[in-house]
Order: sequence, then C-alpha cells, then structure tokens
Amino acid sequence: MHIAIYENLPMGGAKRAAYEFGRQLAMRHTVDLYRLDITNHDAFDLSAIARNVYEYRYAPYFGLLNARLRQGHLAPRSATLFGPLRRLHGTIARDLLARRYDVVLAHTDSMTQAPYLLQFIGDLGVYYCEEVLRIGREATLQRAHRQELASSPPPVGALRLAEDAVVMRRWIATNRRSAAAAGRIIANSVYTREQVFAAYGRQATVCYPGVDAAQFTPAGGSRRHAEVLSIGSPLSRKGHDLVIRAIAAIQPVTARPRLRIIAASTSGSEALQALAGGLGVELQLETNLDETALVARYRSALATVCAARLEPFGLTVLESMACGTPVVAIREAGFRETVVDRETGLLVEPNAAALGAAIAELAGDPVLVARLGGRAREVVLDHWTWEACGRALEDRLFTRSP
Repeated sequence: MHIAIYENLPMGGAKRAAYEFGRQLAMRHTVDLYRLDITNHDAFDLSAIARNVYEYRYAPYFGLLNARLRQGHLAPRSATLFGPLRRLHGTIARDLLARRYDVVLAHTDSMTQAPYLLQFIGDLGVYYCEEVLRIGREATLQRAHRQELASSPPPVGALRLAEDAVVMRRWIATNRRSAAAAGRIIANSVYTREQVFAAYGRQATVCYPGVDAAQFTPAGGSRRHAEVLSIGSPLSRKGHDLVIRAIAAIQPVTARPRLRIIAASTSGSEALQALAGGLGVELQLETNLDETALVARYRSALATVCAARLEPFGLTVLESMACGTPVVAIREAGFRETVVDRETGLLVEPNAAALGAAIAELAGDPVLVARLGGRAREVVLDHWTWEACGRALEDRLFTRSP
C-alpha cells in the first residue's frame, strides 16, 4: 500500500509514537512523509524511514517569526497565523490528492491539534488523535493559560487577554471542523476515544502506542530505593507539583526518597524548585536526556510516579514497566489502561496523601518492588511491543469502520 504520513509534533511521547508507528508501516508498505519546515526533527525523524520527504515552508510575516514558531511559542497565539497555515495545508492537500495515496495518516498537529489538511482530503484522511484540544474543555488549563497572559506588564497583559478571547474561539472552531472532516479517527486510548466523542461527536477506534522492549530493558544490580522519577513536559502540566507534595507527606522526613524530574526543558522549574525547598523534598531536575541515560534512570529508580491529571495515555508508564520499574499512577484517564493495580504497579487516588502512602509502601518493601517490576516487564512483552501495536494500526488503517 502507498501511505502518506503528516507529522508536525514537538519532542515528546506523541512524536516518539508517530516515529515508531511509521517505522512499523514502512517495513511492509511504501511511506511518504509530509511536514513543515518548522517541524522539529532533532530526534524521531521519520525521514529516515520514508521513501520521499515533502517539506513545506511556513514563514508568515516574511519569516520574522520562524525562531519562535519552531519553539512553539506562537502556536497558535495569534489569530493572524491561522490564514497562512490554512492556505499552506490546502497546498499540501492538493499534492496529497494528486499523488493518489491509499491512505493519509495525519497525526495530532502542534499548532491546531486536528490538522487543517483533514478539511481538504475527505475520506482519504485518517486522524490519529493523541488528545483532543484540552484547553478548550478543561477549566484548570484555561485558568492557567489566562493567568500566564495576564502576568505581562500593563497594558500588554490586557491586550493579550483580549486577543486570546478571539484566538481561542477560532482555535476551537478550527479544531472541531478539522476533526469532523476526517474520514476516520483513531484514538490512542479508550479515554481519548471517549473525549473524541464528547468533543467532536465522532466515533473512533482505539490503537494503543507501544514501547521498544529491546531498548527499554531491566538491568541487574540494586535499585536506588531512595529515588523516584517523575517524567514529562511541560513542567506545569505533568503533575510534578503533586509528586513533590506526595513525597512531603511521607513521615518521618528521613524516609522520604529523592525526586528526579526529567523534562524537555527547564521552563517553569523555578516554581517546582521553590515548592520542593519549602517542603523539604530533595529534588534534581534533568533535561534533554538521551535514550541511554533515560533507560539508566528507569533501571535504577525505586518507581516512576505518574501524576499528570487527565493524561490521555502516557508512554512513560510503558517505558518504566519495560525496564522492570513499577509505576505509581493516579487512577484516572489513560493510566487506568496501562497499569494493573497491584500487579504491574499501584493505582491510587489523585491526592498527595494517597500517592505518598504508595511511594512509602514501595520504599519499605523491596520484595513488592521486585514482584511488580518483574510482572510489568512480562506484560509489556505480551501486549505492548511496537510490533504488535504496528500490526494493530495497519488493521485500523485498512478497515473502513466505524
């Protein structure tokens, strides 16, 4: 089959999933890649597996904003960016239709969420939805977003809030139209499928991401029972503050493990450092780890704590499990689909006391840690390899229902 993939994702779990899915498809099909010239491909670069790469220049205002666009700072912070982006996607769509692909796999777009091009290619387009546009539906994200805008010195803060009211309405409407136009939607979890139905009124099928079980592996030797991990970006949305409060809830103070936060950047780290210092939690922050270092952190940790609210899926869970490291996760959203409570990890209520109690239980019971970690690795090998997940995606791509 002849497959086109559109991908414009920032670094993170979604980009890793797009790369791994593409790699699996390229083993059995002809794959072409479509992307913008602002797309970050420092890692998980799909051009390595594509037969052809079609890259399109996106440079509104004569390229004056390119640096900030590449960092995601303006996506889509200004209403004036929507027009140029829509026209560019129209061009991409015409090329896709002219080249007569069997299917176009469009991943969640970092600028619009559901890509514009879905509005132009009809039934040919399959939207792989990593998450719906959450800021349009979740009060906590909206509040944090507006607080950030308002923090600018006057009158800039007031002007940014006024513009945001226009931008947000347009962003939500654009996202809804694009999702509605997709030929089919594939969701990365049952939770995301539910959110797709709630946000767009569309049925979706589920195709889970996987993990590279040959790369993420356990290692012999002792674990650092005095250290837990919390992983993810942006720092303000991945529940790291809740993990800090959870560790602070552990008594006595001498029983508290260290916390290592791993993220893509240090943006927003000052607040976390201040919180940890005030609560007596030992915190280390690391950024931009390569694969070898990341695996080493998983292998040696007591546990990985996953406390991001309403996380659609969470590849961190699978990576930790593949390394034989148990997960402590809050009992909601996608975490409920990957962690089997008291078999591969611990699922708890989303509050500091419950998380702290679970961390303390693992810290005091090495036998439990070994049992949960060993079983977690077995479950990954049975159900969560990229080979199995890639075959599942093929089935969804070439099945015309729902």
